[in-house]
Order: sequence, then structure tokens, then C-alpha cells
Amino acid sequence: MAQFERIKVKKILKPRSEVSSEKKMRVAAYCRVSTKSNEQESSYEVQVAVYTKTIQRNPKWILAGIYADHGQSGTQVQRRPQFLKMISDCEDGKIDIILCKSLSRFSRNTLDAVRYIRKLKDLGVRIIFEKEGIDTESKLSEMLITVLAAFAQEESHSMSENIKWGKRNRLQNGQGILMPTYGYKKNEDGTNYEVVPDEAEVVKRIFNLYEKGVAVPRIVQILSKDGVLPPLYRTSGTKVWDESRIHYILQNEKYIGTMTCQRFYTANHLTHRSLRNQGILPSPQIENHHEAIISKKQFERCNTIFKLRKKNNHCFYPFGDFLRCPYCGTVLYQRRLGIQEASFSSYICEGEGACREFVILAPPVRKTILEVWNKLDIEEVKRIATSKQTIMASEARKLLDAKAENPAFDTIEYWWLDEYVQSITFGKHSHNASELKQMDPNEAERVDDRTITVRWKCGLNTTVSSGVMRDSQHPRHCARLWDDYLLRYPDRYPVLTEEVRKKRRLSV
Repeated sequence: MAQFERIKVKKILKPRSEVSSEKKMRVAAYCRVSTKSNEQESSYEVQVAVYTKTIQRNPKWILAGIYADHGQSGTQVQRRPQFLKMISDCEDGKIDIILCKSLSRFSRNTLDAVRYIRKLKDLGVRIIFEKEGIDTESKLSEMLITVLAAFAQEESHSMSENIKWGKRNRLQNGQGILMPTYGYKKNEDGTNYEVVPDEAEVVKRIFNLYEKGVAVPRIVQILSKDGVLPPLYRTSGTKVWDESRIHYILQNEKYIGTMTCQRFYTANHLTHRSLRNQGILPSPQIENHHEAIISKKQFERCNTIFKLRKKNNHCFYPFGDFLRCPYCGTVLYQRRLGIQEASFSSYICEGEGACREFVILAPPVRKTILEVWNKLDIEEVKRIATSKQTIMASEARKLLDAKAENPAFDTIEYWWLDEYVQSITFGKHSHNASELKQMDPNEAERVDDRTITVRWKCGLNTTVSSGVMRDSQHPRHCARLWDDYLLRYPDRYPVLTEEVRKKRRLSV
């Protein structure tokens, strides 16, 4: 057995100087909590504290940073700035090892988890997941990570569905979700809204201005000039109002105490993209859910004004459907015509089924209706106010109060038309000025129907001249000029031109 003589191996130890000069590993930790609840807040603080101590206690490690995303979901890396910063620092060679509590804290999206883990491995960065006991240096780590990441994603989906179920269950019990709303705050119990007085006054002011005909851009100027802080001041610190915020307030039914639930929904728990609910899910309304700031009538009126002001509505504001053709009853559109006195807009009869026989200049109409308000027979209104007809008397008293507060108006506003006027009717303007001159004066006065009649809700009628005194302004004459203009320039208004052609074919 001589050939198997024991070989003595001499153990070589590194000099102390070399041991002490070993490079320390730069270790970072990643923490994340998905909500800002008190329980999650505690978990967040504990994670940060534990990892800071753990890294500092290891003599072979040096703290490279604590990256912590607070109140962020793990399904999208784009919403986690600290995670992206950590990846960037790894690319810059600042980190050797990353500690993470679990794979679900790192990512709940399978594709994101595998992609970023592979990327970090290629950069030479290890990741240690404590809960699962996985170190990405292990050969089996990628297979385990892929499986566990899929489980984490499915767990996120399950949690999302449970949350949705809880919210919908609360809706069935009449409990709406209290989203932050300007003018309100949550009460002490967090179960409902309560009014914030200062903000509520701003909301009332916005509705009052808009109801009185002030356009949204002008409201923005007024609020900004007066130094009123906008809703976004709470979060972003901006002191500038914008038009979209005013529009949102004007259309938010919460200000009348109504809660509309589930107006938006999240279709995919990974993208978190919010979509408008267009009948996909139930969207119940809870009436009298909380204290109202404005009246329902004012809210509805402001939203009617909003619709009337839309560009595709041919400028129905301020009259809406009050002005109708005396021949066919079609609502009159407002347009700026390419005919005589083109600097003025006109109210015209057009559209499917319209007779196209009536075009009246807008300035005389507006002036006449303002005169109707100014010349209102107060004594007759007082008589109606004392009559036994309850509804008429009530409307008459309201009209008297309005007249006392506003003896005259400089502009026509939808709110007082809607509040006090039942209808506005044009006379047919059967004869022009030349025809009336040829008649006996008494006969001409009797048949002259160049008038506008305002029927008030209290039952009183007021009839005055429409202001159309010249033949060149006669509605039928203007209508013919407008039709001829359309036929001369068919490319400018092709739809209207086709209406004229159809009408003339039928008349032949």
C-alpha cells in the first residue's frame, strides 16, 4: 500500500490585509404597499426599518438604498417611481444585491416580474425573496419565479374581484363610494359627505354666474381674479382654475344631494384603465344621499344651458326651443347668413321637414323681447296674483318679485325665459310694408301680424311689434335670398342646399 501514501496538503491562508480589503456587496431593499390604510402604513414602515437594520448589521454588506413605493399597486411598474429608480441605479452599476419581502411585493404582473428579474440577472444583480426563500443565483430560481409570479398575478386578480364585489354589494345597500368632491368632505364616521362652507359658496357662485348667462371662460377669469383657490390646490398647489373643472362642477349631480354610482369601471386589473360605464354595469342613483348645495331646478337649468351652448346645436342659447316658425312649427336655428346685412345673425327655419319660409333678423327679435319685459303690465299681473286660481296666482307673485328685483334687463338670459315665460309666438308676417300701405289704414292695422307674442306662465299675454318694418327685412323675402345664396354656393352648405333643391322640386 506504499503507492497510497498520504499526501500532506498545506492550507494556505490569506493574509489579514487581503481579508480586510475584500469588496463589500452593495445591497438595496425594495418595499411596497398597495394602499394607504393604517394597517398598510404600519407594514410599510416596518419593512423599511427592518431592511435598513438587516443590511447595516451585515459586515459584508453596505447599504445602497431603500426603495419604497407607498400606496401603489404591483400590477404596473409605470406607477412605481421608486421601482424604476432602483432599476436605473442597477443599470448604472450602483447595486449588487436586492432584498425583497416577497415576489408579490416585487411585481404582481407575471410578464413584468420575469422580464425585470432576467434583466437584473444579466446586469449581475442578485435578488433575494425572503418569503419564498428564492435567490436568483440559483439554477432553479427562474422556473420557481415564473410559477410564483403567475400565482401572484392571479391573487391580484382575485383581490380585485373581491373589492369590486364589496363595492357593488354596498351599492345595493344604498351606500355610495365617497370620492373626493369640491364643496364636500367626509364626515367623522367616514360614512357620508358634509358641506365645506367656504367651498360650497364658490360652487353656488359658479352655478349662479353660469345660470345668468356668464360663459365658462369668463367664470374662470372672475374666480382667478378674485383669488379663489381651485380644487386642485389641495393636491398640486396650483392656483389657476381651468374650464374643464368648471364644466365638471356644473355637471356633477352630487351638488343636488344625488349620488350616481359606478359611472366608471376598471375593465382590466393589470392596466387599471378606467372606462365610462355605458350600460355595461348597473349605475344606480341614490336620491337625497347627502346635503345639497344647490337646488335641483338650478342644476337642471344650468345643464340645459350647457347643451344649448354646444357648437353643434347651431347656437340655440338663450332661446332654446322658444322660437318656432309660425308656418310649420319647426324650431328656428340661429345662423350668420351670407346675404344682406350679413353682419347680423338671423333665426331661420331649416332642417328636415321645415318649410324654409321664415328668416328673421336676430337684433330686432332680441330688442323686442327685452321691451316686452320692460313694458309688462304690472297692474294686470297684480290682479292675477290676487285671483283664486292658485297656480296662476303663484306664478304671478313670482313674476312680480322678479320685476321688482329686475325692472329692466339689458340682455336676454335663458333663466328668466325658462322661469316666467310659457311660450314665444311669431305672427305670420303675412303682408309686407308695401302691401299694408295699399290697404285702408284701419284694415291694415287689423291684419298687420308682424308681431311677437309672449305668453307668461301666469296666464298673461303681451303682444308687440316684431320690429320688421322694411320690405328688405321681411321674413319671406330673407328666406328666398337665403335659399338663392345656397344654390349659388352649394359647396358651402351641401346638406342645406339639398333641402332647398328638394323643396323646389316638390313645389313644381
